[in-house]
Amino acid sequence: MIALPRYTLRQPAPGRLFALGRPQQARGFTLLEVMVVVVIIGIMLGVSALSMRGDSHAELLEREATRMIALLNLASQEAVMRSEQLAVRFSDDGYEFMLLQNGGWLPVEGDPTLRARRFPDDISLRLELQDNPPPALLSGEESDFPQVFLLSSGEMTPFVITLFSPATERRFVIKGSLLGHLELEK
Repeated sequence: MIALPRYTLRQPAPGRLFALGRPQQARGFTLLEVMVVVVIIGIMLGVSALSMRGDSHAELLEREATRMIALLNLASQEAVMRSEQLAVRFSDDGYEFMLLQNGGWLPVEGDPTLRARRFPDDISLRLELQDNPPPALLSGEESDFPQVFLLSSGEMTPFVITLFSPATERRFVIKGSLLGHLELEK
């Protein structure tokens, strides 16, 4: 004789319409419970993604600072390899590389890497020259004369550049030494 499973009729559990089935064996989650858990997980992921995003202005400042260090390193190496005197002229809204030609400083042309750079609107630069600044800079007026020199011997004018933005509290400081070493302080 074959034994068939016995189904009993019992009182339905709250939230269930029918009570057919094996008693106390078929348990699971309702659709509503699963949906609540999915919504909670979605909210948690959204909050964590927003908190990991961070300060976009600080990220922009850091990107500009690392770009400037890379370009200064490249220009210094180019000056040594080509035996040319390069320099950098900084302004409030950017910087440009210059080349000593025929006794005067001219902007570098024909090299897309060393082209003039402009900062986004909300980034400002403060330049502090160490030791002896060039005489043309002592007047305090902005001129066409470069401030930082990248010599063919590998030396450069010691300086400290601070990049800042009113939109964030973070500041990035770039220090250049006489021997051409560049350092980024966050």
